[in-house]
Amino acid sequence: MKKIFILFLILTLGFILRFWHLGDNPPSLDWDEASLGYNAYSILKTGADEYGNFLPLSIRSFGDYKPPLYTYLTIPPVSLWGLNEYSTRFASALLGFFTLIVGYFLVRILLNLYSAKIPLLFTLFFAISPWHIQFSRIAFESNISLFFVSLGICLFLYASKRPKLYIASFIMLGLSLYTYHSPRLIVPLLIVFLTLLYRRHILPNKKWFVVGIICFILLILPVLKELRGSTGARFSSVSSLTPESLSESINLIKIDKENGDRLGMLTHNRRLIYAREILGGYLDHFNFDFLFLNGDPPARHHANGMGMMYLWDFIFVAIGGIVVLRVRNAGMKVMVIWLVLSPLASALTTGTPHAVRALLMLLPLVYFSTIGFNFVYTRYKKLTRVAVFFLLINFYYYLNLYWIHSPVESSSDWQYGYKQVVSEVAKRESEFDKIIVTYRYDQPYIFFLYYNLIDPSWYQKNWGTGEIPRSNRSFGKFEFRNIDWQKDSYLKNVLFVGTGDEIPSDIPNEQVLHFLDGSVAFRVVAR
Repeated sequence: MKKIFILFLILTLGFILRFWHLGDNPPSLDWDEASLGYNAYSILKTGADEYGNFLPLSIRSFGDYKPPLYTYLTIPPVSLWGLNEYSTRFASALLGFFTLIVGYFLVRILLNLYSAKIPLLFTLFFAISPWHIQFSRIAFESNISLFFVSLGICLFLYASKRPKLYIASFIMLGLSLYTYHSPRLIVPLLIVFLTLLYRRHILPNKKWFVVGIICFILLILPVLKELRGSTGARFSSVSSLTPESLSESINLIKIDKENGDRLGMLTHNRRLIYAREILGGYLDHFNFDFLFLNGDPPARHHANGMGMMYLWDFIFVAIGGIVVLRVRNAGMKVMVIWLVLSPLASALTTGTPHAVRALLMLLPLVYFSTIGFNFVYTRYKKLTRVAVFFLLINFYYYLNLYWIHSPVESSSDWQYGYKQVVSEVAKRESEFDKIIVTYRYDQPYIFFLYYNLIDPSWYQKNWGTGEIPRSNRSFGKFEFRNIDWQKDSYLKNVLFVGTGDEIPSDIPNEQVLHFLDGSVAFRVVAR
C-alpha cells in the first residue's frame, strides 16, 4: 500500500510538470506544432490534410512528410477544446505522462521484481527528466514514439508470462512506425535482438509470436510504400550520406592518383568517408556537452543553460552502466541494446547530435542513472545525502531556467509574435488590397491558417497547384515572401508585416511587436 501511495505521488509530480500551463510555456507554438494542429483541424473538418490529401499516411506539411499518428491523435482534443496551443500539445503531454507508467512496469519486469524500490526510483528520475519534460510539453512526434516503443517492449517482456501479449506488443511497435522517422530503422532491429534474447520464452508460445509478427508486417507495408516515395525523399534531404560529403574524398583521391599513392586511394574511398560520417554522428550523441551541459544547438530542445539531462546524472549513468554490464541477464541486455541502437537513425542525418531524433535513448539512460544511484545508496549511504542535496539543487536550477529564463531568452526560437501579428492584421485586413508578410522567420503562412481558423475546405482549393515554393506562397489577400523595402515601399494600399531589419524604424504610424526579451520581432506598416 505504501508503494502504491509513493507511486501515486511521483506520478502526480510528473503530471503537474507536463500539464501545468501547457499552453503558455513554451511561450508560443513553433511552425511544426502549428502545422500538426492545423492539419488535425483540417482532417477533422474535411477528412483531408491542408493539401487535400484524404486520410493521408504522411503529412506533407512543409515538404518534410511527417508520419501521421500525432496529427490523428490531436483530432479528439481539437474537437473538444478547439484549435489552440493546449489542444495541439495535449497528445504529447498525455502520452508523455503515460510513458512514466509504462516505464515503471517495464523496469519491474526487467528486474523480475528483484526490488520494489528501483522501479519507483526510476519513475521519479523519469518524471523530473529535463529531456522528457521538454518534449512532453511540445507537439513533437518523437515524444509519442517513445511511448509506443516503450509500451511495445514492455508488452513483449510480459508476454513471456502471458503469450497473447505478443500480439499487442507487435501492434504497438508497428504503430510506432507511424509516429516518427527514427523508429522505422530502430524498431525492426530491436525486434531482432529481443527475439534472440528471449527465444527460449518464444519457442513454446510461437503461435502467438507469429500472429504478432504478421500484425507487425501488415502495419509496416504501408510505411514501406511511403518510404519509396515522398517520405524517402525527405530522408535524402537530411541524410549525411550525400554526394556533397564525398567532395573531400574525390579531391584526395585525385591527389593520390597524381602521386601514385595506392594506400591513399584505399583509405580515401567513399565507403570509409561514409563510415566516418556515421560513426562521428553516432558518437556525438554520447558527448558530455550534449547530454549534461548545453544540449544540442536548437534552443527549442532544452532549457537554456542545461544539457539534455542533469549534471548529476553523469556520475550515476557511468556507475549504472558499469553495474549493468557486469550483470549478465536478458533484462539488463535489453537496456544496453536499446541504448546502443537508439542514436543510429540520428547518426545517419546532418546536425548531430540531435535531441529529437535520438529521444529513444533517454529511457535506457535514465535506467542506468537509477541503477547507479541505487548502487551508491546501498553501499555508501552517507554519500547518498550529498547526492540527494545536489539533485535537489540541480532540479531547482532546472525549474528556474525552464519557467523563468528560457521563455524570455528563447522566445524568438519559438516564433513568438505570430499570434499577436495575426490578431493585429485581422483587425485591419478589410482596409487593404494586399497584405505582405515576411518569410524571414520561415513558414509564416501556417500561423495565419492556424490562428485565423481558415476554413480547410477553402484553403485546399486556393493554396495553388503544383510545387509552389513556400517562400513565395499566397492565398486570398496574403502574400508570404521576404520584403525589399526599397522596391516594396512604392506599393499602394498594402499592409506590410516585416522584421526589424527589413522595415526601417522611422516609418510614421508603424506598429512594433517585440519578442519577450524586448528585441524587435515585427514591424507592421501601412502604405
